[in-house]
Amino acid sequence: MQKRSSSFTIIGLLFVGIAMTLVEDNIYLRYGFLVLGTAFLFYSIFIMIRKK
Repeated sequence: MQKRSSSFTIIGLLFVGIAMTLVEDNIYLRYGFLVLGTAFLFYSIFIMIRKK
């Protein structure tokens, strides 16, 4: 389960990074990537807390 949580963290950080740097012209695409990345990060944090 640790491997799954770390992959969700990496995917979430990747989406947040894409939203912050690459997508500047389309606001819907930027906030879509930002919301998706934040959801992945919160899910990985939830898995880590629930595991303990």
